[in-house]
Amino acid sequence: MKGRYFDVAIAQYGRLRLVAQALTGHVEHVIAIAGMFYPGWIDPAATVRPSSESGEKRDWTMAYLDEARAMPEDMPLDPVGKFGARVVETDTAIRWAHQHGAFDATILRYPRVYGPRQPGAAEWSIIRRLLDGRRRIIVPEGGFLVQSVLYVENAARIVLAAIRDRSASAGQIFNCADDEPLSLRKWVRSIAAVLGLEKEVEMVSAPAALAKPAWPYARFPLTTGHHILDTSNLSRLAYSSTPFAYGIQRTVEWYLANPKERGAAVEAQLRDSFRYDLEDRIFSILDRAKLDIEAIEFPEFDMAHPYAHPKRS
Repeated sequence: MKGRYFDVAIAQYGRLRLVAQALTGHVEHVIAIAGMFYPGWIDPAATVRPSSESGEKRDWTMAYLDEARAMPEDMPLDPVGKFGARVVETDTAIRWAHQHGAFDATILRYPRVYGPRQPGAAEWSIIRRLLDGRRRIIVPEGGFLVQSVLYVENAARIVLAAIRDRSASAGQIFNCADDEPLSLRKWVRSIAAVLGLEKEVEMVSAPAALAKPAWPYARFPLTTGHHILDTSNLSRLAYSSTPFAYGIQRTVEWYLANPKERGAAVEAQLRDSFRYDLEDRIFSILDRAKLDIEAIEFPEFDMAHPYAHPKRS
């Protein structure tokens, strides 16, 4: 780095803390791209290496979130696991460097990113199932849990907006997400619509703890609840979000034009087994349970609004 100087540097994930240290004295503005280790949001099992590599047994205990509010940037991060501790350490180091004049720093916190060329793309789990002729999709908790997501083009636009207006972005932390938080149900239905299969797809609800085939694409399987980001701080930047409908269409079309063969890198990253025989066993059990519950004779149910019906005198 000796004798080299930069107006701006974009560093993300990985060795972000070390990159920032190396850039001190050589850059004016650092755009630091990180994740969202908010309290209770990250699966502890996702912060360690796979059991196949470490030989250690992982804790798959399910936790349920009570809160549904949008998470603000000033919420302290949760140092869950060794990886989470590194994330918090890096976030602290970047903000300290800014406060002490090492460089202007902007921190961007990304949720799950979707779009063409995205590593570990959960969209492929749904696309492949539909292309393989599957029409029943397992969705935890009815698919009604909502999360913030970020289309790749929106991710890039936010970075460019932060670079263009350093006076607005320097010293700031921005939660980055599309304008519309998304339910898993709408996400699956939208992918099916692009493939012309919207009316053929049936989403089958299962408790999150029992919906193991859905864990690779449902995301946050062990922290079950809404994961919504407060993105109001993005109003500081000259930035406009591409709508989800456009983003998911571009995403599906890209996968159709660039089909992934079975066993390709994206599937290894997803760790989706695509064991349709096991999924069919779950469907059979759920179908039988539904019939058994419907056979229970409950008291006759009636519903009406609770207000009185005044009568004319």
